[in-house]
Amino acid sequence: MRRVLRVFGVSAVAMSLALSACGNSPGKATSTSTSTGSGTSDGSQVAVDAPGVTATEIRVGGAASTTNPLGGLEGDSFNGVQAYFNTINDAGGIYGRKLVLAAQRDDKLANNKAEVQGLLTQDNVFAVLPIATLLFTGADLLVQEQVPTFGWNINAEWSGTPADPRANLFGQAGSYLCFTCASPVVPWMLGQAGKHKVGLLAYSAPQSADCADGTIASFDKYGKMTDSSVAFVDKSLAYGTADLSVQVSKMKDAGVDFVATCMDTNGVVTLAKEMKKQGLDAPQSLPNGYDHQFVSEFGDLFEGSFVRTDFAQFELEDQPQGLQDYLAAMKKLGKATSENSVVGWLNANLFVEGLKAAGPNFSRPSLIAAINKMTDYNADGLLNGVDWTTAHTQDPSDTRFCQFISQIKNSEFTTPFSQPGKPFVCVVVNGDSLDTENS
Repeated sequence: MRRVLRVFGVSAVAMSLALSACGNSPGKATSTSTSTGSGTSDGSQVAVDAPGVTATEIRVGGAASTTNPLGGLEGDSFNGVQAYFNTINDAGGIYGRKLVLAAQRDDKLANNKAEVQGLLTQDNVFAVLPIATLLFTGADLLVQEQVPTFGWNINAEWSGTPADPRANLFGQAGSYLCFTCASPVVPWMLGQAGKHKVGLLAYSAPQSADCADGTIASFDKYGKMTDSSVAFVDKSLAYGTADLSVQVSKMKDAGVDFVATCMDTNGVVTLAKEMKKQGLDAPQSLPNGYDHQFVSEFGDLFEGSFVRTDFAQFELEDQPQGLQDYLAAMKKLGKATSENSVVGWLNANLFVEGLKAAGPNFSRPSLIAAINKMTDYNADGLLNGVDWTTAHTQDPSDTRFCQFISQIKNSEFTTPFSQPGKPFVCVVVNGDSLDTENS
């Protein structure tokens, strides 16, 4: 269910920096194709003629906003890809070839299109992964060239339509996004917390404001099912605002007992500090909250708050095989775990599963086609499941919304809503009520 925007400060940052086409476009170079042998299970060879493929390697490259003003860990996506590739390579690679992460480009927020161009014309890659960028201005280039692309689905460019399905762009848990659509998940949270009146804050930037409209639509559609409603809204905030005293005062006057925001981590910390100062004791729904450094430093401000991810979180006791493999590979690589490194791992896993499905005589078109036939991709239990026959252009369901949901207790992530072997919480619309199932 891809209705949760993971980074809300992007448009505001773009406006505040007055981004233009800064940075020079990389000079063009000729991509080469090499006809090589490809190992199969019976030892025979199959010729492959594709960019980035040699007799011994399959080369990929990616771009991330490693340098960014939000302090995000987008660059960790490279670590997740490398950890997964190491696992495959240690087992002999695929079709007699090693997987190589040949390019790790930093788009520095402003230069995504130029860096994507560099991947296509300079780096000689078969596929593009990971893409973990705050602004995905290079998306159209990848669609035009039909290059298999895997990344962090937080940008509208990932999402397709029936007329333009963007079938070569694969987000970590689906590609469809709808920022303004209604979802029962936050109203369900109020029911779980025994709260009834939500306060909603957002930046004036379109991406953040659209998220706020989606939250309002959620309570308009599902609020009655949990006896909850929106009591206060302010979606006119300037990005980076340091004073939310007026908004908190008005939320207190309105009887707000739960807070939902469409803001970045710095914004929710500023808000939480002001809430504590004024004595407004209300849990939050944290869109960017699965960050262990964040919860270690500020967990006392967010007691009882809810955190959602598409993947099974690390604190889970009964861990699916995919999560066990990720944690072991990251430890072996000597890199810290994070949400972004999970995204990179998932990107690499889907890429490899697509290669397996495409067969030893793989190509860019056959890889794209093979993935788009998958109906229940779950990365060995790390995800709830993605139906790639529909995941580019629509939500999987209008009645069942599944994610991993944790709650902050004593400055730690806890998993009270998961069940053994069924870590994901599915909020189910059942007539005039919201029920919960696990999967």
